[in-house]
Amino acid sequence: MKYVGNKEENIEYKKRPGAYAIIVNKNDNKVGIVTDDTGYFYLGGGIEEGETKLEALKRELIEESGYTIKNIKEFEQVGSHIYDEAKGYLEVIANVYIAEFDEKITEPIEKDHTVLWVKPEEYEKKMFREWQRYIMKKFIEKRNQKRQVEL
Repeated sequence: MKYVGNKEENIEYKKRPGAYAIIVNKNDNKVGIVTDDTGYFYLGGGIEEGETKLEALKRELIEESGYTIKNIKEFEQVGSHIYDEAKGYLEVIANVYIAEFDEKITEPIEKDHTVLWVKPEEYEKKMFREWQRYIMKKFIEKRNQKRQVEL
């Protein structure tokens, strides 16, 4: 697993494993991300005690978007040491997947979250956390490699 960013010395970080998705739309090559009043993020969040990564991912996607997901594929795992205003110093272990929206089954619980469909290249440097920018860069690189193979 790759770590991005810096770790401050003499700080005790609380481990925070999470599951996140880059939602793809195969019709227009855009991806779904979420925004709130602090910035741009991937859909997903922390894995709660007793949950598997996929259970957490599916729960978070329903909470944030109201959608179930399909065609879920592991993409990358990345770690980062961050400071969060509400939670303090965290060692984020982000398990990132590629998925598609399936069915809308409810209204989102998290009303301050809005799903945006964006071109990855336009949002790579706009993602809120450094690890999220790293993941978007990797996604763009892998997608471009796949396109080269298809030519």
